This record gives sequence, structure tokens and C-alpha cells, in this order.
Amino acid sequence: MNLNNNNHENKTKESLDNGVNAPAVKALRGGNRSGAGRKPIGITRKISLTLPEKHWIEIDRRCDRGDYSVSEIIRSILEDYLRDVDQL
Repeated sequence: MNLNNNNHENKTKESLDNGVNAPAVKALRGGNRSGAGRKPIGITRKISLTLPEKHWIEIDRRCDRGDYSVSEIIRSILEDYLRDVDQL
């Protein structure tokens, strides 16, 4: 018998028994910690991008081929292009 699990179950049950306005159950693990979470790589801006269907097909093909998201593929294309333009 795991005492930690029983303790957590009792705390959860007590919170639920307190009624409708009872505070949410506080997690025993996780939460806001210094240094936790995904590290930012830049500023996020939502955009709408219109491309010919053949380009979307190629982007989807590259996503399916590896563990890359559409954002990662487009970010890589932009970074390569911007680096090449600077070399001109």
C-alpha cells in the first residue's frame, strides 16, 4: 500500500466533499517553478499564409518525413533565405 497515493486521494476527496464552492484541488507536483517549461525561441505572431497548393503539399511531405512541425519547416526556410540575402 502506497501511503503517498492514499494521502493524495484523501486530500482530493476532502476538497470534493467541501461543496460546490470548494477551491480547486492543488497539484502535489508540477506547477510554476523557476526555469520550468519550454524555452522561448522568439516572439510569436499569428499570421495567415497563402501559398500555392504544391507548396503546402511539399511542406506536409517534409513534416510527415520527420519530426518537424509546419512552423519549424517555415522557420527554417525563412532563416535560410534571410541568411542567404545577407551574403549578397
